[in-house]
Amino acid sequence: MILPEEYNSKKEKKHNIFLARKKIFSSPNNNLNFLLKKRFGWMKKHLKNKKYIIELGSGNGCIKKILKNEKIILTDVTKYKWIDKKVDMLNINLGKKYYNKVDVFILNHALHHCPNPAKTLNTMLKYLKKNGLILINEPEASFFLRVIQIILKDEGWSFKKDVFDLKINLFKKNHPWFSNTAIANMLFMNSKKFTKNFPRYKIKKNELYEFFIFLNSSGVNAKIAYLPFNISTLKLIDIFDGILIKLLPKILALNRSVILQKNY
Repeated sequence: MILPEEYNSKKEKKHNIFLARKKIFSSPNNNLNFLLKKRFGWMKKHLKNKKYIIELGSGNGCIKKILKNEKIILTDVTKYKWIDKKVDMLNINLGKKYYNKVDVFILNHALHHCPNPAKTLNTMLKYLKKNGLILINEPEASFFLRVIQIILKDEGWSFKKDVFDLKINLFKKNHPWFSNTAIANMLFMNSKKFTKNFPRYKIKKNELYEFFIFLNSSGVNAKIAYLPFNISTLKLIDIFDGILIKLLPKILALNRSVILQKNY
């Protein structure tokens, strides 16, 4: 199957955040819990003894439960009752209190919903302290993810856009669920190109994860049938995922994890 460089789903993506939150906070689903701990667990060591930790695009706010860290300030463009501060990623305004003070920003599957990720990353420099970090999880627009998106008529992608353009948005900002799942690929696949466009950032981690552990999780914001497994089996599947993704990263990887560090 030859996939196009650009795909726009005709189905408008909608999520019930309240149901998603209920599912995550009360689910006996080992598969989903394993996936989320895998997705967030690597962040723990980077949050230890930090004063200001801000998550952008927090959505269902599950990160506090998974990481057991009440210091995390949850922000979102929609002010749900669990959100600490209303913040639009495209026009971040945290106030002078946070200028050069933020230890860590977290972006978990949020950056691809931002119409201009380059502008967002550029603005974050104003708030990050020297050597401050941005911890990122993003969908990886591999061959397999794009096939899934077409089948489910889910989010779209475009490799035709200039993701480094600070002035032109990748899509219209008129719905919080609009997205381009190719954003992480275009930003981070070529580390030299990223560094050329963002010399004040250093890429400290840039790794691909997730195949079967995502496909058989029942979905974070969806309700899909799955085969329940115990933790030992899920660990074995995760190891198998790692082998497959090393062999076929552009075909199978479904998640990219990145750490950016502000140099100066």
